[in-house]
Amino acid sequence: MKKFIITMASALVLAGCVSPDQRIANCTAKGVSYDTCYLSEQLRQQSINNASLSAAYANAASAKEKASKHAHHN
Repeated sequence: MKKFIITMASALVLAGCVSPDQRIANCTAKGVSYDTCYLSEQLRQQSINNASLSAAYANAASAKEKASKHAHHN
């Protein structure tokens, strides 16, 4: 499982090395309309933002839970 997570993280980092403009250019080079490629890029960025936000909420909830457990031990 750890190897899978490292592989996925590496893939995400490498995927981030291409600019949005380059991804759109690559998409249109395949014959897809600019509007469709642009929309796809916007959805990609939104999904990354949503994943980041979910992770932040999960981290905050975990921190709050740990803090309340520690408060009961004092």
